[in-house]
Amino acid sequence: MGRQRLAKNRALPPNLYVNSAGYYYYRDAGKKTQKGLGKDRAKAIQAARQANAAVAVREPSSLVDWVLGKSDYTLAEWLPIYRELWEEKTQPAANTLQGAKSLLKRVAAADFAKMRMRQIETAHVATFLEAFAKSSGAGTARNMRSKLTDIFRWAETQGVIEVGKNPVSATFNPNYRVARERLSLEQFWAIHALANTWAKNAMMLALVTGQRRDDIASMRFADFKDGYLHVAQGKSGGETKLQIDGAIKLSKVGLSIGEVVAGCRDLIVSRYLVHHTERVSTTKPGDKVRAAGLSEAFAKARDRAEIGSSSDRTPPSFHEIRSLSERLYREEFGADFAQAILGHKSAQMTAKYDDLRGGWKTVKAK
Repeated sequence: MGRQRLAKNRALPPNLYVNSAGYYYYRDAGKKTQKGLGKDRAKAIQAARQANAAVAVREPSSLVDWVLGKSDYTLAEWLPIYRELWEEKTQPAANTLQGAKSLLKRVAAADFAKMRMRQIETAHVATFLEAFAKSSGAGTARNMRSKLTDIFRWAETQGVIEVGKNPVSATFNPNYRVARERLSLEQFWAIHALANTWAKNAMMLALVTGQRRDDIASMRFADFKDGYLHVAQGKSGGETKLQIDGAIKLSKVGLSIGEVVAGCRDLIVSRYLVHHTERVSTTKPGDKVRAAGLSEAFAKARDRAEIGSSSDRTPPSFHEIRSLSERLYREEFGADFAQAILGHKSAQMTAKYDDLRGGWKTVKAK
């Protein structure tokens, strides 16, 4: 990233600068040269804008080509245009954007990225996905297939490839097998017994609310009002908003959501349900516990409880509490209720948690 411009230069066009004597000069970053433009501000700005236009012609970009009507691209040339279009339409959350950047970087480095979009066939994509699955795992390969599908779908809408000629559509979704051991209720209680105070609170919140780790870490006491816990799920960028009835109670747990929230209160002043209870390094009592801290505390208690996994799986993580919560709610209240409290938009997504390995949506107690 380039150095931030000085305050006196920020109102000027790119590449135009002024020195302490009020003299303007233009810097050509490509040629690493500069030219004086005198002390007349208006003339200097006009000259700089003309120079910038010339530089744009000298160094055309894929996006400029697209704006000018170009439609024949290599995959590598199309990716930055796709990203601009996708970001503008979806306004992705930070984590989603970071994941997309990583996938696009891998696509850009692929051999078939040098090919013209219209020449890429299903066999090219299938070969890439097969190798990707071997190197990165089937789960990540499924994400890659989804991203490639969207890349070519956007190309269809913009006339870059013919409609109905998406080469990804006919590929198989990489087989996905959960590598992480599922968490049982008995194991949950064993880990809970050996966890520290705030980790116990986090575990109980995750179990009775069914929410993700990052959302648990961000919950505030102010989010519980009028008998409801309000959760704007971070993974959706806050678009999925749940208003969860505090009276909801799992019989196998013996506590309602409202009771678990109340149990997070102590003598320490904090805005967060899950907060540090003693000074540790740079943190002080009342500070928010990082999401990664929840995973670390859970893993330490799990190891103390000597809960491992089978030879071909990894031990259960904090995230598995969400799966356990879904299974308990499904068993007691049914699939529709489990889907609602997890905040899933589809039953298919909820089903992934069930295998044994804008406005507020209200979830009321039954």
